[in-house]
Amino acid sequence: MFWLLLTFASAFSYSLTRILQKILLKDKDSDPFAFGFVFQIAVSIIFLVYTIITKQLEFPNLSGLAINILILCLFYSIGNILTFKAFKLAEVSEVSVLFASSTVWSVIAAVIMLGEKLTPKNILGIIIVVLGLIAINIKKSCWKINKGHLYALLGAMLFGVAFTNDAYIVGRYNSVSAYMMLAFALPAFTSILLKPQSVKNIPQFVSKNAIPRLFFCAIFYFLSALTIFSAYKLGGPASVISPIQQTSIIFTVIMGYLFLKERDRMPNKIIGTILAFVGVLLLI
Repeated sequence: MFWLLLTFASAFSYSLTRILQKILLKDKDSDPFAFGFVFQIAVSIIFLVYTIITKQLEFPNLSGLAINILILCLFYSIGNILTFKAFKLAEVSEVSVLFASSTVWSVIAAVIMLGEKLTPKNILGIIIVVLGLIAINIKKSCWKINKGHLYALLGAMLFGVAFTNDAYIVGRYNSVSAYMMLAFALPAFTSILLKPQSVKNIPQFVSKNAIPRLFFCAIFYFLSALTIFSAYKLGGPASVISPIQQTSIIFTVIMGYLFLKERDRMPNKIIGTILAFVGVLLLI
């Protein structure tokens, strides 16, 4: 069950990444295309260094995976852009609620692409985890459906399917880190190709003040990606790993309470955390 520990490590690292990303993108005029390029290239470089140091560089046979590589390039680059746009056009809490649906798409894709089987207990656990995530993020507001909500749903779908697609491709590799270089570099260049004029906005994310935050953000995301796909390589089912990894929001809530003194909607957060924990127990 070491894969389970790796999954929780991934969730914790991912929560730290999200906090730093919010800081880097706090400027309303920040360009999501430029940030997507810089961030993903930074993570890819870290994977390159790690792969060289650990002597895990390999070039496996990827014949027959043209569609999967296309999904890798497009789903992550477009998914990132849609997510950043969603946060700009809709309430953060609303986007977070809708983004919980990515787990459902990961599970559906795992059943179709990887042939994984789900027990009634697994299905119940996934439902409870999703309900817990919604409970943590939901707040009283008058929801007025806008483009931001649509972007969030589409982004969640793309990320959910892309995760399972990664799991499918990584099966061709002995080294997780060798594939991760490809998985981050290709979507990075795809995002710039979709909007070439964003190149001029890259300097704002590689300034003297931004580089330290970008570096730590990329390091934590590197750890999150490395541990979650290592968990899959060690035998963890993608249909179970995905919902467990989504519980990263629990770590975010805890850190917000301890270090940022965030006390709003505590009943929601407590109930949501308990639900998510119960759901995870059903998935183990």
